[in-house]
Parts: sequence; structure tokens; C-alpha cells
Amino acid sequence: MQSIKVIDVMHHGPFVISPEKTVEDAAKLMKEENFGVLPVGTHSEKIVGIITDRDILLRVTAEGKDASKTLISEVMTQEVQSCDGHTSLEDAAEQMSEHNIRRLIVITKDRAMGIVTLAELLRNQGSWRISDKVLHKLLGARRNHHAEAEGSAA
Repeated sequence: MQSIKVIDVMHHGPFVISPEKTVEDAAKLMKEENFGVLPVGTHSEKIVGIITDRDILLRVTAEGKDASKTLISEVMTQEVQSCDGHTSLEDAAEQMSEHNIRRLIVITKDRAMGIVTLAELLRNQGSWRISDKVLHKLLGARRNHHAEAEGSAA
């Protein structure tokens, strides 16, 4: 059986926002598109970060910053985890687990072509067998991480 690839389940065409836009601009676009993450890119469309609804909550709202004056570049997450569209769901799940994240930007030729989330990995076109493999990757890596942490604390 051929494995399902990220391109088969991802959200296509994320809106890339400039790091020079305000956090308020990002929040409005997230609301319009009903999505909690935006890739941040330069004029050449190179991805330089991401901004999430959580970034806005913790780095702007909780800090008392003015979203209409705070630039995305000041609060975005610069370390972007990505994969290409031909990555297997199991490999994407393993990468998410290793980095403790819930979303990956899908990039082809330095351009964002989509976003894949944990929900898409688990839904994966309805294959229970693949869902089981994805869960194993997600939970297995977390169990190993916790076991290593407990072992080093002893």
C-alpha cells in the first residue's frame, strides 16, 4: 500500500504576510481566512518565520503591546519547521513530535505551498492504519523524550 503524502492532506496556498506588516494586520488576515498561522515572507517570497495566534496572545496581548504598532518581525517565530509535499505523514508526525509543534509549512523551491497540521495528519483521508502509524510516531517520540528526561533526572 502506498503511503499518503503531506500534499494529499495539507491546506493549499497559505497567505504569506510580510514581516513589516503589523500584528493587527496578521490577526485580521487570520480571522478572514479562519486560520491560526501565517507564514512570514519577504518580497522574494522567502519564508523567514511564522506568526501564530499563540504568538499574538503571548508576545503581544499578554505583554500589553499595541498590535496596531507592533511589527510581525518583532514577535514572529523565526525558526520555521517545514517539509516538502512528498513527505510521508509518518515522517511529518515524527518531525512535529521532535520539535513539539502542531503545524509544518510545506515548501517547494523556497515558496510556501501549504500548511499541514496535526489534525490533517490524523484524519489523513480516513485510513485507520495510517492514523495508527501517525499516533505511534507522535506518542512514541514523546514517550522516548519523557523517558530520557526522567532517566537524566535520576
